[in-house]
Amino acid sequence: MSFDVAIVGAGPAGSTCAAFCAQAGLRTLLIEKSIFPREKVCGDCLNPGCWPILERLDIAERVLAEPHSVLADVEFISPRGRSLRIPLDPSRRGEVAIKRSLLDALLLRRAREAGAVIHEGVTLTSVECGWRLRTSADTFEARILVGADGRNSTVARLLGLLPAPTRDRVGLQTHLPAPLDFGERVAMYFFPVGYCGVASVGDAQVNVCLVSRPQHLDDLKAWTTGHFDVAPNHPWRTITPLARTALSPAHPHLLFAGDSARVVEPFTGEGIYYALASGELAAHHIISGDLSCYAAAHAGLYRDRLWVNDLAKAAVLHPWFANAVFEVAQLFPQALRFLTSKVIGATAASKLRSARAGEVRK
Repeated sequence: MSFDVAIVGAGPAGSTCAAFCAQAGLRTLLIEKSIFPREKVCGDCLNPGCWPILERLDIAERVLAEPHSVLADVEFISPRGRSLRIPLDPSRRGEVAIKRSLLDALLLRRAREAGAVIHEGVTLTSVECGWRLRTSADTFEARILVGADGRNSTVARLLGLLPAPTRDRVGLQTHLPAPLDFGERVAMYFFPVGYCGVASVGDAQVNVCLVSRPQHLDDLKAWTTGHFDVAPNHPWRTITPLARTALSPAHPHLLFAGDSARVVEPFTGEGIYYALASGELAAHHIISGDLSCYAAAHAGLYRDRLWVNDLAKAAVLHPWFANAVFEVAQLFPQALRFLTSKVIGATAASKLRSARAGEVRK
């Protein structure tokens, strides 16, 4: 079976890319190892930059029809117990939290509606330049290949492009019943050994994410057990490594999107935005027939924003730095408001996508 474009990974990046490519009339194949719906280790947050892309996919209202929370504020709790709340935009197009099982299923359904051929529960076993893809189900051929299969990308590994793993932190995630007084908000707890992020996701549930080095995870789980009355044997989803060296997003007839190309600090809650944006960007260049500028355009998604990611990572790796940030924020709360706005605000990249929306739809 031959296709114009084959995409591996049906998360937000892969399904977005597939939907736009298929909508433009390209013969599009989407391969996914899991069977949807499925949960994913993620903070479940959509920042305002996501909405223009979801509108162009024509699923924004479908997202809002699913159980979700409109997040009113984010509270930061320092290692010393100091607290600072920053208000968010409490609108339907503001900061919203929704389970990945719901969001990803909607995106995959949209790709199928657009005409993409979907193969779920299929594992990629080999890749030959050309492209010839052998899977656990069949063999496929494609002119262009897109790796959108996460930070441990099978596409990158099979092609010898995946950077060697480094010792890093581990992420744990689960959903729990929401405390009665939690409300629709986000709470970020800093600890000497890592951090815990909690977000309301609707249906009287919260998303709880823990991040630390492996040797300290039991300490964070013990705190969570007491704080949220979690059963000691409660199941957690896990992901490692949490960070990874960025991979060049463009190669001859091969593009990478989402976490396959670059992983951002999960503390910033921008992962879904970058997945959607890079998936749309990859589709734009595939549809236009010009892959040569994808790498530069992809870098533009992150330009002037990676410093925020680096600052967040420093705060969570070094408790003394986190305390210093809180000391400054107590004196100058507008500084933390500025940093928060950089994370959740609409970006220059989303404006770029708006300018190109007409071309993508053609």
